[in-house]
Amino acid sequence: MTLRQPSSSAAHSRKSNGQKALPSGYMSVRDLLEESIPAGRFASVVGLVKDRRAPIQTNRTDWKSALTIYDKSIEDEPDRGLVINIFRPQSEMPEPDAGDIVVIVSAKVQFFRGEVSLITHWSTVIHVYSANEIPNPPKSAKQALKPALRQNDRPPADEVHEYVSKLYHSIDKDAVPDAADFSMQVELSRNFKDKFRTLSQVEDFQFCDIIVNVVKEPFDQMGTTTLWVSDYTENEHFYKFSWDATKISEGQDGDPYGYTTMKSAATNNWTGPYGKRSMQVTCFGPHAEFVIKEVKAGNWVHLRNLQVKYGRNGNNLEGFLREDRTAFQSGLQVDILATDDPDNIDDRLKKAIRRKRDYEKVKKKQQKNFVANEHGKGGGESKTRRNKKRAPLTEKFKEIEEKEREMEAKLGLNDTIKCENVNEPIFAVSSIVEPIPWTTTVDGQEVTLILPFTCANYRANVRVVDFRPHKLVDFTTWHKSAEFDMLSDYSGGSDSESDDDRGTLTRYTGEKIWEWRFALLLEEANPKHKGECDKLWAVVDNTEAQLLLGLDASDLRANPDDLDKLRERLFCLWGNLEECKQQELQRQVTDKERVTAHQPPPSSPPRPSSNHQAQTKTAELALSNKPFTCCIRQYGVQVSEKDPKKANASDGKRWERTFGLFGTKIGS
Repeated sequence: MTLRQPSSSAAHSRKSNGQKALPSGYMSVRDLLEESIPAGRFASVVGLVKDRRAPIQTNRTDWKSALTIYDKSIEDEPDRGLVINIFRPQSEMPEPDAGDIVVIVSAKVQFFRGEVSLITHWSTVIHVYSANEIPNPPKSAKQALKPALRQNDRPPADEVHEYVSKLYHSIDKDAVPDAADFSMQVELSRNFKDKFRTLSQVEDFQFCDIIVNVVKEPFDQMGTTTLWVSDYTENEHFYKFSWDATKISEGQDGDPYGYTTMKSAATNNWTGPYGKRSMQVTCFGPHAEFVIKEVKAGNWVHLRNLQVKYGRNGNNLEGFLREDRTAFQSGLQVDILATDDPDNIDDRLKKAIRRKRDYEKVKKKQQKNFVANEHGKGGGESKTRRNKKRAPLTEKFKEIEEKEREMEAKLGLNDTIKCENVNEPIFAVSSIVEPIPWTTTVDGQEVTLILPFTCANYRANVRVVDFRPHKLVDFTTWHKSAEFDMLSDYSGGSDSESDDDRGTLTRYTGEKIWEWRFALLLEEANPKHKGECDKLWAVVDNTEAQLLLGLDASDLRANPDDLDKLRERLFCLWGNLEECKQQELQRQVTDKERVTAHQPPPSSPPRPSSNHQAQTKTAELALSNKPFTCCIRQYGVQVSEKDPKKANASDGKRWERTFGLFGTKIGS
């Protein structure tokens, strides 16, 4: 429901008149919506019912319903209304019809999901006046008052009865739906599907609601926000955190892209909970902005419509909170839950807090036992021996890390290029391209095979020394729009075209979908790591190019402004490489023309012609760019193979090792 400010003096006049006519102790709906009273205080209000949600059972003995009301202060704004959240036993739940007037006495003001609303307290009194029985003023509406749902509820005063008559017969009722539509909406609200799950119950390919504790400070990651949460239940598909940092278990902590490393810095910094009790959640769009600004470690939050699936490492379940643009699930899906109001706290939150308390007790007991065992028989001596053994290794790691930092400082890395997981180790290009041997047993004999590829991710310090295609205008390509574009596993291209379309003009009709597709030749930046194989070609697909460039693909020939933007972005990445490449291509064209014309090569020393002087300057132009840190993945693709002996993928196919750029972004 959108909140709008009054836009005319007439609205303010009606507001003023409405307030004068209100019974003593009551407030107008507009004043409540405009936060004239702070959250946590109690307020009383009178209004017409324009919407009602059918009662649904909560996890406690109470049921929950909601009414939306309005009064004369907002009658010219039909989109606005004040929501009354009612928590009561089912037998005490009011069920007014469309247009009935309700009197709410002493309900608590709350600010929930960006809007002001009221929530009932045990002391809240609710009265309902039947619209069909309300007489014209100045007669009292007492005869229209329905029987009280609770015996001890105090009846309204005479001035309230009189105000109800005046309000009902003077207010604009265009915002009240007809009886049939109202009843249909109430019935639809009964079809409530409870998607709440504890973390122990979440599964792959599931959308659910969870109430969790934020156990690590949220952090920004390439435009998204990542946080770790727990409700202190266990799930076998979560990453296992061990209290003893020397224990390495399956999965990668804080590493959705599965970097290949024997050291996990985040694990060593983990403060709990331990075991398989925590899940990583990645937030997108407005959810990411809200979490990074408002959510802190230690907060309890309610996440709604959370998608759960396996992360990129394929080992652990993760959560993904995306922007839902449907009419029924719009708005923020993150709520920070208060724990200082025991009367209105969600019972599911209470259970989670209780689990956290029990976990902390067990953890402290186990830690005390561990310390006691360490100081038991020979415990002190064995610990000392272990520390002595670990000391040289620890010092060695510190020495290596210090050398890496010194080397990176000497390399003068381009700090405008950002990449993911900055705590992961740097791999030399020569080690990335090195073939992977695999030892197995064939017919009882040990055999070592060279794998065609391995699925692995790396970080490396590199510089760009070449690119393909040779012209920037060809960095985008297109395929014909098809109905299969909505499928997540559809990559487009000629496979979707019929044989009749190929080689005809039909292929070029219809809407075109433009995508990025280019490759970069990356060279090792560290002179000490250079060897025979210190370069590799890295493919940049459409998704990763969008991240790298911050630009959407388009027809660069038809959009010169987009081409200029691309050139500016890539200059930050590779310096004067394009100029060098263009001049090299021009030299090749000149040489080809010379050979075609049967002309001799340029004499040496050069002739004093102006044209030749320009060629000399071209030859002297050297590549000038800064190295940067990027993420590289290795994977395999199937290519055609005529030799059956080499067809190791399938008939007529073999695996070919490929490298791709990912998780890298050119900053502003």
